[in-house]
Amino acid sequence: METMSAIALSTASDDALAAMLAARGAPAFRLAQLRRATWQPFVGGLGEIRQLPAGLTAALGQELLFSTVEVAAESEADQGLTVKLLCRLADGQTIETVAMETPARGEARRRSTVCVSTQVGCAVGCPFCATGRMGLRRSCTPAEVVDQVRAAASALHRRRLGPVTHVVYMGMGEPLAAYATTVASLRVLTGPAGISARRITVSTSGVVPAIHRLADEGIGCTLAISLHAATDELRDRLVPLNRVHPLASLVDAGTRYAARTGRRLSLEWCLIGGVNDSPEQARALAELARRARAHINVIPMNHIEDSPWGPPDRRTEVAFLGGLDGVTVTVRDTRGADTDAACGQLRAALEQRRMLRPDGTLSPPRAVAAV
Repeated sequence: METMSAIALSTASDDALAAMLAARGAPAFRLAQLRRATWQPFVGGLGEIRQLPAGLTAALGQELLFSTVEVAAESEADQGLTVKLLCRLADGQTIETVAMETPARGEARRRSTVCVSTQVGCAVGCPFCATGRMGLRRSCTPAEVVDQVRAAASALHRRRLGPVTHVVYMGMGEPLAAYATTVASLRVLTGPAGISARRITVSTSGVVPAIHRLADEGIGCTLAISLHAATDELRDRLVPLNRVHPLASLVDAGTRYAARTGRRLSLEWCLIGGVNDSPEQARALAELARRARAHINVIPMNHIEDSPWGPPDRRTEVAFLGGLDGVTVTVRDTRGADTDAACGQLRAALEQRRMLRPDGTLSPPRAVAAV
């Protein structure tokens, strides 16, 4: 991979690229050829842009970085419909990107969704989150986010899947803690990359000031709040950021975002056995959703190796979902769990359940009840 002293192709301005081409005596129309090639999934490097003379691509390679991510490893799940990429950055850090193909079914069109990371690690510190164990190493650059989408598009293309239709900012990191990166990458994806803002979702643990800022950016993507608890007492334990931005201010910010953008708010809920799966939490969650006119997205917990956290048994899950009366609810399909390729945060031992004690500690493991 080229050195980071070069300019990243995916986020370079037209003016910068035009100046670079002009300095090498290239005609102006080469800019359009270079731009088109940026978003073609079958082009893997400057040398593969057949429209450009070999001498020009060799010269451009001295100061133009075709991609800021290098795919170090790939794994497949769900009969090849989920592809997990381990992306290596120029400084040796690695991040995860997941591409998920959903075939057409009935009246629903096919879609290819890419889940991107915005940070190497995460500083929020949610105790059930695999990424949170790393701590925060650094935020990604805008190009590193955009280039994850390009790398995933290439991986899908090689498998005769794609093109990418949706992007979700739900991988490693807190997107609104990397605010400048998130906004800059959104502008590229909704601009030159040609992905509709209506097909992009940004997930946040609850950085309230940044939610207000994002509402005024004029981008119009969907906002998803990683809620996971419907009372401040429980959410303080599960999402430490709640101690700074409690539920009332968070839901108000999300409601304002929805009103400002015309995009319905989504409330994300990782269902954790013995922790947030009670009828009381379900009723409180439904009330919050009704107040915010929000959609609820329930995420069954996946595997996290050596974690005490796990999903509820089936009866408890059904009872929890039944308590969400009068609101729109989706239960997210857990993709990639058979190869640790599930998008984002949540992998925990299915074999164990623990109870959250009043002091915030966990009880010893107990067997999951048979269904």
